[in-house]
Amino acid sequence: MPTYRVNYDHLGAPEQVQLNVPTVEHSDSDRDLRDEIARRLAERVLPHAELAINHDDHRNVEEKLYKAYELKITHIERL
Repeated sequence: MPTYRVNYDHLGAPEQVQLNVPTVEHSDSDRDLRDEIARRLAERVLPHAELAINHDDHRNVEEKLYKAYELKITHIERL
């Protein structure tokens, strides 16, 4: 399982975390990887975010987290 260093802002405060993210099967999409990283980040820092993530609309996971919790991923680096 690859490890990523993720920089993010939550309510304007910069933070950094390392996350283990499983390889997204059957996908060549950068969007799928970023969505999985955003899900893992939400599990770590916003355990109550499942409702916002599962809300059925046109937004991707990053956009949902920013709209609901002002959490924005600013940089992702594979370690």
